Amino acid sequence: MNRVAIARCENYEEDSVASALKDVLDASAFPDCRGKTILVKPNILSDSRPEAGITTHPSVVEALIRECFRRGAAKVYAGDSPGLHTPVFKGRNCGIAGVCERTGAIWVDFTQDTRTYRLEGGIKVQLPAVLDEVDFTISAAKFKTHQLMYTTGAVKNMFGLMPGLTKSPTHLRYPSRSAFASFINRLFKVSKAEYAILDAVIGMEGPGPANGTLRYVGYLIGGRNAYLVDTAEAVIMGYAPKDIPILQCAGTTLKPQYSILHAEDLVIKDFRKIEVEKPKGLFSSLVLPFLTRSHDRKETKKRPAPQFEADKCIHCLRCVQICPAKALVHDGDIRIDTAVCIRCYCCAEMCPADAIKVGEH
Repeated sequence: MNRVAIARCENYEEDSVASALKDVLDASAFPDCRGKTILVKPNILSDSRPEAGITTHPSVVEALIRECFRRGAAKVYAGDSPGLHTPVFKGRNCGIAGVCERTGAIWVDFTQDTRTYRLEGGIKVQLPAVLDEVDFTISAAKFKTHQLMYTTGAVKNMFGLMPGLTKSPTHLRYPSRSAFASFINRLFKVSKAEYAILDAVIGMEGPGPANGTLRYVGYLIGGRNAYLVDTAEAVIMGYAPKDIPILQCAGTTLKPQYSILHAEDLVIKDFRKIEVEKPKGLFSSLVLPFLTRSHDRKETKKRPAPQFEADKCIHCLRCVQICPAKALVHDGDIRIDTAVCIRCYCCAEMCPADAIKVGEH
C-alpha cells in the first residue's frame, strides 16, 4: 500500500500516456478491477479547455478508463462537480465528456442524485449517491499549486464529490488551513478512493489552482495510498511534506516506496511555490480547529485578501456567486469587504480572466 510509481511521460499523445500509465499501474499495486464498478474522479475545477492546464488532461482520463476496462471492470463512471455547477455541465470543454463517449464510461452528474453522509465528528455532507453503487473510486488528480492548501493533489481532489455550491460553505465553517485540511481528510475517508493517479505531464506553479503558470513536469504518478502520491507531488515541487496541511493533519507515518523513479531525484529547484506559513503542531491541526473556530477566523485575517483588477474583469460574477462569506458586491466593479472576507480564495479559483490576485503570504 505504500508503493508509489513515477514514470516519465513526455507529452499527452495517446501512445505516450498509455505506455506510461500502464507502467505506473503495474508498478504500484493497482487494485483488482475484475467485475467491479468504478468511479473515476478527475479534477475539473472549471470546464476549461485541456490546454489551459486547469483540469486533468482527457488523455490521462481516457487511458485510465481503458485500462480499467482492459483489466475486467464491469462498469466505469466518470464525473466531477465544479464549485459553480451549471445544469448543463457535462465536462465537454475539458474533453471528459468525449472520453466517456469513446470509452463507454458513464458520465455522472453529482448534483442529480445525492444523499447525506456522516463524517467523523458527526459532520453531515451531501455526496453523490453513485458512491453507494461503486466498489471503489480512483482519484485522477492534477499536479498544481493551491493558494490555500499549497498543493492540490489526489486527496484534495475528492472535495469535488460535494455537489456544486455545497462546497463553498465549508470554507466558512473551517476557515483556517488546518481546519479545512482536517475536513478534507474526514471527507476523503468516505470517498472509497483505492487508487490515485496524478497528471504531472504539464503542471501549474505560482498562484494555482486556476491562475498560475503552466510548467512542464513530464511525469505520471500513481499509488494505492493517495497521501503518499501527494507526498511525491510535494517533494517534486520542493515542499517538505510536513508543510502541506492535508499531509500534516493526516498524521501518517508511512513513507513512499518508489518503484520506478524517486521523487527526491526529481525536485524542481526553481518551482514557484506558495509561501508556507509556520506549521502548527499535530494537536493544533487535528483537534483545535474543530474547537476554536472564532480563533481560526481571526487567524485568517493575517492572510492577504484577494485584490481585484478592474481592467481585466469581464463581469461574469462567478466570484460573487462562489463567495461563501458574501464579502463581494458588484456595483459596476467588484468590491470586497476585507473585514468579512475569510481568505479562502474561492473567488480567485473561479475567475476565468485572471483578474483576482493574491499577494505573497
